[in-house]
Amino acid sequence: MTTSIFGPNGHQVLGLIAGIAGMSAEQVDQVTSAWKAGCPRGRARAWAQLSRAGGEDERYGVLAAASLARREALAAARRLNRTDWAFWAAACDAGAAVAVGGRIGRHYETLVGPFAQAVEILPALPG
Repeated sequence: MTTSIFGPNGHQVLGLIAGIAGMSAEQVDQVTSAWKAGCPRGRARAWAQLSRAGGEDERYGVLAAASLARREALAAARRLNRTDWAFWAAACDAGAAVAVGGRIGRHYETLVGPFAQAVEILPALPG
């Protein structure tokens, strides 16, 4: 199996990135609202778990996935005339979680939840 810059879940990360570009304004608004309704402590715990999920090389891939998802979200938001930073934060969370996958357990759902409620571009939690 070939590993991408995003780690072993690179294809899923690229699927997320491609899906962000096709989102509608209504979907962006839905993700934004869902992210704001989430628990900040839960997200902090999830990011802490992300940081423990792999070695330094893997953390680089996770951060690269988060960064690319955020940049794609910024571009989509600009195109759709949406300026709320919560959408970019939700994309960053989702990108990182998808890169790590099921190794963060229930924290995966915490980070991908806002996107999963709006669009079907995220893989389910791996078994």
